[in-house]
Amino acid sequence: MEQSVFRFVWKHSRREQIAILLLILLSLPFYWASLEIPKRIVNEALQGHAFQGGQETVPASAISRWLPDAAAGIRLDQLQFLFVLSGIYLFLVLVNGAFKYAINVKKGILGERMLRRLRYELVGQFLRFRPEEVRSVKPAEVASMVKDEVEPIGGFIGDAFIQPAFLGTQALTALIFIVYQNVWLGLLALLIVLVQSIVIPILRREQVRLGRERQIASRKFAGRIGEIVEGAPAILTHGTVPYSQAEVGNRLSRLFTIRADLFRRKFAVKFLSNLLSQITPFLFFSVGGYFALTGRLDLGQLVAVIAAYRDLPPPIKELIDWDQQKADVTVKYQQIMAQFGEERFAREGQPPDQAAAIAAPIRIEGLQVSDRLGTTLLEAVTTLIQRPSHIALVGPPGSGRSAFARALGRQITGYKGVIRIGDSKLAEMPGVAAGRLLAFTGADPCLFQGSIRDNIVFSLHRCVPSRDPAAADSKEERTFLEEAALSGNLVIAPGDDWIDYAAAGVSGPDELDLRIISVVETVRLQDDVYRLGLLGRLDDGASEAMRQSLVAARRSMAERLRSGDLERYVEPFHPAHYNANATIGENLVFGALLNGDPGEASLAADAQYRAVLADAGLLEPLLGIGRKIAETTIEMFDGVPAGDPLFERYSFIGSEAMDTYKRTLASIPGAAGVQELDADDQARLIGLALGYIEPRHRFRLVDDPLRLRIVAARSRIRDSFGGARDGAIEFYDPDRYMPSASIRDNLLFGRLAFDLPDAEGKVWQLMREVLDASGLEQAVHAIGLGYDVGPAGKQLDQRQRSAIDLARCLIKCPDVLVMDGLLSAYDPAEGREVLAAVRCAMHGRTLVASLPDGFETTGFDQVLTFQGPRVKVER
Repeated sequence: MEQSVFRFVWKHSRREQIAILLLILLSLPFYWASLEIPKRIVNEALQGHAFQGGQETVPASAISRWLPDAAAGIRLDQLQFLFVLSGIYLFLVLVNGAFKYAINVKKGILGERMLRRLRYELVGQFLRFRPEEVRSVKPAEVASMVKDEVEPIGGFIGDAFIQPAFLGTQALTALIFIVYQNVWLGLLALLIVLVQSIVIPILRREQVRLGRERQIASRKFAGRIGEIVEGAPAILTHGTVPYSQAEVGNRLSRLFTIRADLFRRKFAVKFLSNLLSQITPFLFFSVGGYFALTGRLDLGQLVAVIAAYRDLPPPIKELIDWDQQKADVTVKYQQIMAQFGEERFAREGQPPDQAAAIAAPIRIEGLQVSDRLGTTLLEAVTTLIQRPSHIALVGPPGSGRSAFARALGRQITGYKGVIRIGDSKLAEMPGVAAGRLLAFTGADPCLFQGSIRDNIVFSLHRCVPSRDPAAADSKEERTFLEEAALSGNLVIAPGDDWIDYAAAGVSGPDELDLRIISVVETVRLQDDVYRLGLLGRLDDGASEAMRQSLVAARRSMAERLRSGDLERYVEPFHPAHYNANATIGENLVFGALLNGDPGEASLAADAQYRAVLADAGLLEPLLGIGRKIAETTIEMFDGVPAGDPLFERYSFIGSEAMDTYKRTLASIPGAAGVQELDADDQARLIGLALGYIEPRHRFRLVDDPLRLRIVAARSRIRDSFGGARDGAIEFYDPDRYMPSASIRDNLLFGRLAFDLPDAEGKVWQLMREVLDASGLEQAVHAIGLGYDVGPAGKQLDQRQRSAIDLARCLIKCPDVLVMDGLLSAYDPAEGREVLAAVRCAMHGRTLVASLPDGFETTGFDQVLTFQGPRVKVER
């Protein structure tokens, strides 16, 4: 990228800049005329200079010499002459406004387009970093630079050439007009302008320095906040919240000091600028008035000068602001370019010959890896890896096997020695070519927010679609593609297909789904995907036939439970029975909210719902249950630090809500005063009660009489909430598919028994068999693959994240697969199964596996045993 912001702007927007500059030049005659007309209105129309010699009318040609000769036959009296000149002035005001509007819109769009290009190129620059450089930067700092710090640069880009040209020509035109009317007044205005142009930029140098300090401090603050967010579990575990908050406070104090000094300097300069701007009209009124009284300046000229000067300070002030912004933006741009400099890029040579690279051996000569402190991680390794072959790297934790694997997987490129594949150096191989040739998976996988399927096929997103804006299907798509081209982005549409089906060994989307399931089975993730699918729901576009198949599978499931003597493991829903393994809220409504949320809190906050509970005589019992739950929970978890996993597993009340419930209990007036609480406090306690399940929570708060009253209240709730299909609650019906319920709940139409610990395991296989027999297996897999993994895959455990990363590598069929520490995420037995499956999948291709202790190396073509940073044995 260009190191100068002006070179960057001119290189990428030269044509647009010249077009706008021509528009500015075209506007100047109209601007001059708008300054001239007020003088003529005062002198010729109001004072009557155009009607000298006793004339009562003048020809229309007196208005302008550019009017055609036919206009000479039209006579205007003084009033008509005034109105015509006033109309011309109004017309010029509108024309000048239109020019300003057009220039500002074009300038703004150009600025946004260049900002889009700048952000796009910065992300591209970052993606060219060496792996070591990528690991050394804080994600929050990079995000802050790309998102926030370039924002003022983008605002300046549109002004870089246009603003000084536009404002400068306006100011120069007004100044020349003033000099044209009176030289002395013009020189006076020029003197004030020179003082403003020289003194104020000097005073603003300190402002620029403070602004630069603020930018650096803000970037570091953003990076530290990112670290605190990522390290929040450790902070909460060790109880160092006050220390972390104190550190944040210190950084905020430094920011406050810088910003306070910046404000003082900023408004001092603004005061001086305003003072100089106000002194000039005083001089014009006094000196210009003197000239007018002595006959050296007519009244119309004085009015025109004052009107022209009215348009002079704003451009001058904005030019000074532009100069200040230029200095500030130049510094910011240079700082950002320093962070994205080419010295941090990975070296790239010529792409290798793909045909030759497929069979070429891997030659490693004098490979030595050190960390940033100079500690040797791998010492002088020289070896030859024939291809295809399977190589095992073994050694104790901390030995050189991990460094060797990461160097071979291009996770380290700053090493001594050389790794060659054929004639190409691995460290200098272009990223796209290397990505097609090899894959690396490690102990710390990186997932993106999206579905499991999206993350698995991410490695196949390398067929860059080619789109022609002229062939777009709609106006919106054509505009999108044209703007992408003008902004230097890839000319693609959001829905374009990037999948490289050939790399996956398939011919299209249908075969790709089968291929995904295959690699999922290879990495032993199929059961996890199936379980996630059971917990998901059919999407709204599911066919009626599929819904009815699920209802039929429900009946089959019930029959299988009965015939297999497994009925005790599932308690079915029955309109006349209380389901002990369901919540009190679910038993009351005998249904679920349409959005799939159990909705205890939202139901408890509904005044109509509470009124039904009161009519059924359940309000007081539920308030009592909620009170007991709150008291017991607070007693049990008092002193447990916030964020402790115990809260999520066992507590009714989240750590952040403990204080709220303490205040609610403290506000109860006496032993039996729960009903005296306000509506919000009652809703909190009722919400706790509605989420209670006796076999799970075991507080012994639900007895048989209460169960009967709850079942009896179902009809009241159904009548009150209408039972309509479009209502908030979907009531359970054994003969109907429930869109708001998961596939598992639709299939079981009941709840697993909490007091039988092996219930889920025994019912799980039966559910799978029933769904497979109903032809719904593929739909369940698709729903499971559509599960959102969350930011950085945090909705999954370490084993699941590692399995997805391995599947992502396998699906693109790499010629070389490097595994480093990934198998440690599995238990030893499953890890050995995965290794065997991966070796089978990589048959005929090269596999380099860094193995944990206890893994057999029998069957590997080559074994490197590491002791410390050295290769101890090679066989």
